[in-house]
Amino acid sequence: MNLHHTSNKFKLFEPEVSLTNKLKHLRNVLEAFPLEIDREDTEMYLHSLIKLVAYAKLFSHEDPLPLAAAHLALGLVYVVKKSYWKQGEHHSSEAVVHAENVLTSKEQINTLIESYYLMGYCRLKLGKTGEALEATTAARNCIEELGYLGHKPNCPDLEYKIAVLAAWCSPSRLQLLQESLECQGPPDKNAYIHLMIAQYYRDNKNINDALKSAKQALNLANQFEDVAMQADATRYLAECYIESPGHGCVEEGLLLFRKSIALYTTHFSGLDLSTLSTNDLLINALIKQEMYDEAVEELKAVKEAKILKFGEFSKQMADFYKQLGSLYLIQSRTKEALSVFKSSLSILNVIQTKPNSVTTSIRNTIKSLEANKTEKPAFKLYSKVS
Repeated sequence: MNLHHTSNKFKLFEPEVSLTNKLKHLRNVLEAFPLEIDREDTEMYLHSLIKLVAYAKLFSHEDPLPLAAAHLALGLVYVVKKSYWKQGEHHSSEAVVHAENVLTSKEQINTLIESYYLMGYCRLKLGKTGEALEATTAARNCIEELGYLGHKPNCPDLEYKIAVLAAWCSPSRLQLLQESLECQGPPDKNAYIHLMIAQYYRDNKNINDALKSAKQALNLANQFEDVAMQADATRYLAECYIESPGHGCVEEGLLLFRKSIALYTTHFSGLDLSTLSTNDLLINALIKQEMYDEAVEELKAVKEAKILKFGEFSKQMADFYKQLGSLYLIQSRTKEALSVFKSSLSILNVIQTKPNSVTTSIRNTIKSLEANKTEKPAFKLYSKVS
């Protein structure tokens, strides 16, 4: 489906068109939307889905399932394309509410399964582990109910993903994840589990075991040539090396970050969130090692990509200029710092309804720099960059 022509399909039908045909049309549009998930024009995609939700509401009293599916699609895009966990949780919750109002059918139960999974994933990301476990339990109950009807979930990997998510939410997650490996599943799934085990060890400050598990994940990813998994494993291995106290680990970590960025760029694009977030990790690692010249160059190299992805007047670009200004101050490049701090403040003045501590701090920094242009100002707010 060509998304650029999608908006025409959301126009209200003429009165003589039957409700049955309206609902049929709506379902056809919804079925086509998942095919567009990898599109780069995210804002247009979101705008179209928001219109689709509004359109589905017009007929929800006759058939609430299209509205549930529209909420699910919108929540999925917020999560996959923007990492907006709160919006993902909200729309998956709305999807559950509307799907539960439908008489039991294969389509309804599949929508519930996918909605509960998305809800659980978002809640886990938001730190709501108990509520995430409740959502995964509800999803597994729906899978069981689907089995009673003689069917399986539409997505072949969904049952597995729900099981892994449930294991991660459990207090016994390490044991459950290790038991999953003993089942000797396909290499791609085991690679993912090894990464989750590495995350567990890393959360518990056991970097050596985290390194071992990340290496196992990367070895498996290399076996079945999954570029996305290779990139994920390489990035995670880089993070473990950066945190490791061993000799030569930092150099190895920086090298792996750059390799991961190249893999993400090849498989997705330079504008993908995975690529940009890995660039951020590389920059932060360079700053941590006080490699400020390299950090500035890496930061400036992603400027255009961030503008294309988020827009010039966005929080991401305000943060970009603030971080660049902080680095310039560390390098005593006062004039350049003043210029980019002003850029950051200009953006914040546009996108924020009222000043906050960040805008106040930047404004005070600018005043300090303007009052003493030739000397490094005596303040500490931006002397370190997180």
